[in-house]
Amino acid sequence: MKYAIFTSLTFLILTGLCACEKIVCPYEPEPQPDTNRVVIEGHAYPYIRIGNQLWTTVNYRSLTGLPHPDPKKEIYGHYYTFQEASSIPLPQGWRIPTQEEYKVLAQRQGVIFTQDRASNEPALKKLLSVENWLHIPGSNASGFNAFPAGYMFKNEPPIDGDICEFWTVSGITVSIQEGANRLNHSMSFYDSEKNPIYRFNIRFVKDV
Repeated sequence: MKYAIFTSLTFLILTGLCACEKIVCPYEPEPQPDTNRVVIEGHAYPYIRIGNQLWTTVNYRSLTGLPHPDPKKEIYGHYYTFQEASSIPLPQGWRIPTQEEYKVLAQRQGVIFTQDRASNEPALKKLLSVENWLHIPGSNASGFNAFPAGYMFKNEPPIDGDICEFWTVSGITVSIQEGANRLNHSMSFYDSEKNPIYRFNIRFVKDV
C-alpha cells in the first residue's frame, strides 16, 4: 500500500515538473532547424526548389509596403509600389523574378502559353493555395502556394479573392486569375508602367 502511494506521488511530481518548469521530457523530440529559409530584413522566408531555381513560398513583408487591413489575412504579406520593390536589400543571389522566369515556372507545371497568355489552364492550380480562392481552389502541388491576395489601388483595401499578382523586376506584373467559367485559371502579364498608385505582392528567386 505504501509503495503504491509513493509511486503515485512520484508520478505526480515528475509530471508537474515537466508541465510547470518546462523540463524537456524524454518523449518530446527536440525541434529541428529549418534550413530552407532565407532571412531578408530580419524575417525568415521559406523556399522550395522548382527545377533549377529556389522560390520563396510566402509573400514578402517588411516595414515598408502596406499590409492587408484584415488581420486574418496576414498570410497575404504586404503590398508594394514598384519603387519600394526595387529598393529591397536582398541576400546575394536572390532577386525579384523576371517575366520569363514566371513563365518558365508555370511551364514546369504543364501550363501552355499562347504568346504570353495561358487561358483556362488546369495546370495553374499547381501554383495556387488550396484556401481562400472564391470559386476555384488550387492544389499547391508545386509548393509555390500563391494566395489570392489581389492588389491595392490608390492605397484602398485590396481587391482579393480571385487573383494573385506579383511584380517582376522590370515593372511588368504577372497575374493569375480565376476564369469566368469558374473551372480553371488564366495567367497574363501586364505593363503596370511602374505606376505608384498600384501596389502588388512580391516573391523572390535564386538560381541553384
